[in-house]
Amino acid sequence: MTGREADAGRTLRSLLLEETNAMPVDTHHAAEGLRRRIAYTRKRRRVTFAVAASVIVAVAATMAGGISGYKVDEPAQNPDQPVAVAQEFLDAVGRFDADTAISYLAKDASVTGDFIVAGSDTAEQLRLTLAHDRAEGYKQTIKECVLVGTSAPGWMVAGPSVNCAFDFQATRSGEIGLEPYTDNAWRITVRDGKIVWAHQNIPWMSNGLHEQVVMPFGSWMASNHPDDMLTMYMDKKGQEVRFTEDSNRLWEQRTAEYVAVVKQNPAAYLDQPEVAAYAAKLDSICAAAQARFKKETQAIPQQKQPAITEARERIIRDAMRQLDGAPLPQAVHWPYEGRAFPLLEQFYEYPQNGQPSKSLQSQIQQIPGLNKCILSV
Repeated sequence: MTGREADAGRTLRSLLLEETNAMPVDTHHAAEGLRRRIAYTRKRRRVTFAVAASVIVAVAATMAGGISGYKVDEPAQNPDQPVAVAQEFLDAVGRFDADTAISYLAKDASVTGDFIVAGSDTAEQLRLTLAHDRAEGYKQTIKECVLVGTSAPGWMVAGPSVNCAFDFQATRSGEIGLEPYTDNAWRITVRDGKIVWAHQNIPWMSNGLHEQVVMPFGSWMASNHPDDMLTMYMDKKGQEVRFTEDSNRLWEQRTAEYVAVVKQNPAAYLDQPEVAAYAAKLDSICAAAQARFKKETQAIPQQKQPAITEARERIIRDAMRQLDGAPLPQAVHWPYEGRAFPLLEQFYEYPQNGQPSKSLQSQIQQIPGLNKCILSV
């Protein structure tokens, strides 16, 4: 779902605008400046590992409007109806069925959020959003919808309010092997069987999407298809792009190409001395991290899990900085930059939230040089 108001478009448009000062641009010059900025961002990110640069969720500004004419605290006639309406609406959204999704909206409904694109009205917004979602490989999984009353701190609510938690994948991240991004929510207000307000909240700057998908894909685009970036991210005046059939065609084509590039098996290039030496360097870094981790954890009294987790995170941060500092051979640049390192980063988010994924572990261990970077006691 890169490319809309709160995704790669916002980041990459801002970088392009700084390079061009919103004037007609030389795309190759703009792309070169963008590559420098992205490289700097990636270098800083590896030092801090999973800490996002900032969190951009402008909830208060986007929630105003479209619902002021409704009364607050009026009970629903059927408490189950708002939940059912919200679920059916989001099921249509997940199928990219704009007509069905729009049929659940009241005449003056407002739909806002992090991945909702601009349009002349709500119906056009949904059509443009879902067409783009389909093109760039977005997938949404609704986990649970619950009625949360008629008011909630921090939200403008008019009538029965439903909160729907969901996971998602974007820019074909699932095809790369990355697992769904979590901690997202739709907040939906339903009155008289129709949705009067819906807001999509995706913490894309802090949940790993920005570092693992948005920036690597943007960097690949700047290196390989700089002329397409204006069509995909911004118009000729440097303004936010209104997605069209042409831009969505490029999103579908380029994201598919990106997946094919990053999924190349680095092992197929080990007959090249430069690649073999690179894999050996990674293996040495990971082996040192593994030895250091075992030594430190053996010294932890009573093998307390919080102390083990802290040691793992600290040691892998150091290892990632060294991995990032090893010069990447061109032949395997994108399989590591676009897939291997994002997989490793996503894997090490889990000690804070639960068990590391066996799927991620298996994928990482198949990448030359990274097998020993799975730190275990």
